[in-house]
Amino acid sequence: MKKITLVLLTLFLFSILVSCGNSSEDSENPDTAPDGDADTADTADTADPSPDDDTASGDTATDSGTPETPDSGPDEPEKNAEGCYIFTVDNQTFERWGYVDTFLGDVKDNILGNRNERDVFELFTTLQPGTYDLSEGDNKSSLYCTECVIVKQDFEKEKEKVFFQESGTLVIEKVDSDYNIKGTLTAKLVEVEGDPARRNEEVVKVDGGECVAIENWAFDTGICVPDCDGKVCGPDGCGGTCGEGCSEDLTCSQDQKSCVPYECEKITFDEVEMLENEDEDYYYQTSVSGNLPDSTALPDIMTLHFYGYPYILEEGTIDLGNGDNANYETCSECLVLYKDFVLETEEYAATFFQQKGELVFEEVKEGTFESKGHGSFRLIEVEIDDYTAVSTPVPGGACYEIENLTWNTISASE
Repeated sequence: MKKITLVLLTLFLFSILVSCGNSSEDSENPDTAPDGDADTADTADTADPSPDDDTASGDTATDSGTPETPDSGPDEPEKNAEGCYIFTVDNQTFERWGYVDTFLGDVKDNILGNRNERDVFELFTTLQPGTYDLSEGDNKSSLYCTECVIVKQDFEKEKEKVFFQESGTLVIEKVDSDYNIKGTLTAKLVEVEGDPARRNEEVVKVDGGECVAIENWAFDTGICVPDCDGKVCGPDGCGGTCGEGCSEDLTCSQDQKSCVPYECEKITFDEVEMLENEDEDYYYQTSVSGNLPDSTALPDIMTLHFYGYPYILEEGTIDLGNGDNANYETCSECLVLYKDFVLETEEYAATFFQQKGELVFEEVKEGTFESKGHGSFRLIEVEIDDYTAVSTPVPGGACYEIENLTWNTISASE
């Protein structure tokens, strides 16, 4: 209401001023206010104005003042002490693009080159927290840089100029499970020939070319905030865990508020066979006998892969629940059970990974992956990150006990 009243009052006053200023008659006659009071001091206004009097309401002479200079366009970008144009990145446009290690954003206000054309900023990073010198080691090279900073001037106009890092510091403070990053960047970039983003040939610095600089720019693409309120175990929602986790014989409850004993169902498997994948690596595969208790008609497939180059299979006992074998990211001997596996699409309903147990290789045919043995182990429900391969237990997830798996993949012809 206050705003409407103010607008109406302003318009009313403006209309009075316009009606008073538009009539030359009004400007040459004394005030005729309805109260009838005569203002004797105003009688001088009734005299005819002098021809030279610019204040007369009838004056139509052109203003003799110097006309304003037309706006010549936006100011030239500020330069630093080295003569480099200073730019920053529009944080609202800066985000992961395409690959998980590639981030793009627009140079704020498109200050380089043509103001009507986009200037694009590109950042490549290893997604590891740390402080990186952009002028040292591989980062000196557009071919081998692990942290690469690039600016493309007038991007949509066939990239009029391209700039690549010459010096500076990139600080990656945090990386979350969705590959969002948070950090700061200070860098000097010089004009180059070629496109550093293609990584197919070394770029060449342009003789006498321009340079651009970014100073202490802070970025955050939406870093995940861990959620551990009231939780003592299980995932924090950002790739980490809450609390100290649970001991070997306990699992995190579904509400993540306590560690509880495992309640695993016992299962058995059909005959184990040795297969070869497209990389010419050998692995073992079998199916759950009669399917899992709560499974569909789709098969539940378990595989045993051997990782490490070169991996040499030998007789002996393999601990499945400790050291590198405790997580899928680092395991050398990796048991994974895929629930409701669809062969055509390689999709599945849930994943289970080894939590404890052992495999005993009683006999191994030298130089091959053919073997005979047995094993007892526990498989628990996990989520495996597509990029890092880290396996994280699912709170309240199912688990299965295998008391005595036996196999013999040694060729019968020998």
